[in-house]
Amino acid sequence: MRSLLAALVSVAAVSVPAMAQDYSATPSYGSVNLSSGFAPDPYNVQLTSGGVRAASNISSSCRGWIANAPDFSLYYEAGSTFDLTIGAVSNSDTTLVINGPSTNWYCDDDSGEGLNPSITFTNPRSGRYDIWVGSYREGDYASATLSISELGLAGGSPSGGGNSYGGIDWSLPANFGSASLRGGFAPDPYTVNVVSGGAYAASSIDSSCRGWVSGAPDFELSFSAGSLPLTIAAMASGDTTLLVNDPNGNWYCNDDGGEGLNPLLTFSNPASGTYDIWVGSYSEGRNINATLSISELGRTSGGGGGGGGGSYGRIDWSLPANFGSVSLRGGFTPDPYRVDIVSGGTHQASEVRSGCSGWVSAAPDFELTFSPGSLPLILSAASSGDTTILVNDPNGNWHCNDDGGNSGLNPALTFHNPAAGTYDIWIGSYRQGQNLNASLSISELYSE
Repeated sequence: MRSLLAALVSVAAVSVPAMAQDYSATPSYGSVNLSSGFAPDPYNVQLTSGGVRAASNISSSCRGWIANAPDFSLYYEAGSTFDLTIGAVSNSDTTLVINGPSTNWYCDDDSGEGLNPSITFTNPRSGRYDIWVGSYREGDYASATLSISELGLAGGSPSGGGNSYGGIDWSLPANFGSASLRGGFAPDPYTVNVVSGGAYAASSIDSSCRGWVSGAPDFELSFSAGSLPLTIAAMASGDTTLLVNDPNGNWYCNDDGGEGLNPLLTFSNPASGTYDIWVGSYSEGRNINATLSISELGRTSGGGGGGGGGSYGRIDWSLPANFGSVSLRGGFTPDPYRVDIVSGGTHQASEVRSGCSGWVSAAPDFELTFSPGSLPLILSAASSGDTTILVNDPNGNWHCNDDGGNSGLNPALTFHNPAAGTYDIWIGSYRQGQNLNASLSISELYSE
């Protein structure tokens, strides 16, 4: 995962001749007081570039034509964390002139995207920054957006103003809606059907990003973080990518971090706020039906866009259990609690975890809701044939066993410190196409 920060411009004060611009004059487009950590970031101002004075009067290294009075004044209270970036965005060729808190002058022509100027102050000083947005050509007066940012987001593409990078604009309404989720949300994963792809290269955000995305986000998540990580992933039958702008304005992207050609991003310590999410297509011009998944348990939806909230591959813990359910508390009687089932199915247990054996049904065979006591929880099966066991625990983790029981080819799993919640249980057949009469045993004392 990568955070995109604007490339730092080497800032050096330029010498000042006797005749210079009048930074004491009233700024033409107003002023603002901003303290470190301000929001929204970037702070944008609409103005018109240009003027009748040559910026080269300040220094031979300065370019363009500017007004006598500043276009805008920033009163800035610096913190200890962020750089300060000031840039301009226009369809015309613009330049930038700044008089800083120490009355030093700074100039730039094309350090932003294309012909846009951008200046980054590392370890910025508190005080007044008087800002001129110039036009490179004399007599050119162009509409422009002045952007002020601590996240390196100033000086982007003119097509979207200060919220846009190469036409990708997180301020636009999301194509497939939005949701507000809090830590501990259910169901987990939360899934959304989307269509991947678009006309913009994700590499315009960062050279490491892959695929083609739309201008607007595909989905907008407002998230109140809890104690768990946040996983954002996409599942599709084609090659998709992922692009996310987090609540702090940082960009993240992924290509094949999930299963197969599917992308996945995990935020280990997620921030609360808005996550703008794009699902891209690796190949230009492709649009693919996909399922976006949002999870705190590392779960991803399956089925190439139609897998639903409980699906992993084609094995789906959200389906009704084939042979019923029960709620048990620590110390339950009788112990063991037994259920007669038929093993097997058409799906390989290895779909959910490499190394799992046997063939199982899509739906769980049995669902246990358990409130633990002080003893372990033992899940096992007995049959005249070779059976396996697959379990999804209350925390979304997968467990499997083949021959761990007390006799023959019977499987067993022991949870020494069992979590409270739902255990979805599958009893598989080791051989494809075989269905065996079996007994599922739930115990705190014994295994079959």
